[in-house]
Amino acid sequence: MPGYAWLCCFCLLLLDVPMLIDSHCHLDRIKLDPYNGDLSAAIAAAHERGIQQMLCIGISLANIQTVIDIAQAHPRVVASVGVHPCDVKEGAATAEQLINWASQPKVVALGETGLDYHYETESKDIQHESFALHLSVGKQLGLPVVVHTREAKADTLNLNKAHGSLEHSRVLH
Repeated sequence: MPGYAWLCCFCLLLLDVPMLIDSHCHLDRIKLDPYNGDLSAAIAAAHERGIQQMLCIGISLANIQTVIDIAQAHPRVVASVGVHPCDVKEGAATAEQLINWASQPKVVALGETGLDYHYETESKDIQHESFALHLSVGKQLGLPVVVHTREAKADTLNLNKAHGSLEHSRVLH
């Protein structure tokens, strides 16, 4: 799939067709009232407005399967799998879980993971462990990692250096 996506991007550039990719969306959490509750209609509306591809982000143990299912049901959607730093208190992923989820069709990245000291200062240790694990598994599997950081710049960079890979991308927001 990733090779195919690059080929499609190249073809669109040759044809001078603008291509927009939503690199961070939560399709499992959007309000579907304008689309009569139909996620397919919402995705079609985005496509009509120029969005060619969407990366639906996993943020918790509770939503990862839903995110994978959405990606597998919609040709223009791919998924990332991981546990957001504000959700690690409810349950952090294991390496085995991340590897299993990442092996599913249309999963192209790990995350959303990272550090958030604005809302979750009391869970710093758990956040560090979870973030380091996501980075290590991403490095092992050769997958990019979607990184959330808020009021944690130095620790985010230090953990990236210690556990991440210079050979594999990370998306930071």
